[in-house]
Amino acid sequence: MTEVRVASRPRVAIVSTGDELVPPSETPRPGRIRDINSYTISALVERAGGAPHRIGLIPDTLSLQQEAAQQGLDECDMLVFSAGSSVSSRDLTAEVIQNLGSPGILAHGISFKPGKPTIVALVDGKPVFGLPGNPVSAAVVFDMLIRPAIFWIAGCADPPPLPSMTATLSRDVPSVSGRQDIVQVRLERQDGKLVAEPIFGGSGLIFTLVQADGAITVPLDKGGLYAGEQVSVRLY
Repeated sequence: MTEVRVASRPRVAIVSTGDELVPPSETPRPGRIRDINSYTISALVERAGGAPHRIGLIPDTLSLQQEAAQQGLDECDMLVFSAGSSVSSRDLTAEVIQNLGSPGILAHGISFKPGKPTIVALVDGKPVFGLPGNPVSAAVVFDMLIRPAIFWIAGCADPPPLPSMTATLSRDVPSVSGRQDIVQVRLERQDGKLVAEPIFGGSGLIFTLVQADGAITVPLDKGGLYAGEQVSVRLY
């Protein structure tokens, strides 16, 4: 065999939005915060086999975000917006994506926690996603939606599952029926068995990811999980 068919790495444009963002190298003034999501998303894209292309930090100005979105869509196979997917007057992502072309937004809001405000769209055959600005939400939604899309663009309709292992849940995990919850956990050995200890915290607190060994899922049709249950932990 002298020739094989290959797929080029899918190019993923990343637009990070918000007047409050500054580069990581800059010391934030009051009311500002260092950009984390574009770097986190870039690393996740590379891990999934894609080629990240950071467009830059774009302020909350419709014309500038529209220009950046069009550039990303023209240059890449997929467009990912970070922040601006909620419903306040400064959240422009939905309007920007809808202006890009047809069919446009397919869903605005998903039954995930964290990650509810996520936008899923298709523009001229290219997937477009609007991720929440909270870093934990962005990382969770990436694994659930964007990673499979990168594999699909590369020609793999059935992506390999992320590594996982079974553990015993140490505490009750409350939830709401009709919503799929992704909960960060820390793994420990107790009395010779593997135990998953939930790490509770808001989706804007990156310590929940820093301290976690993986995540568990509370299914859509369950109102929570109970201590002592066997759970599948998706490993980081």
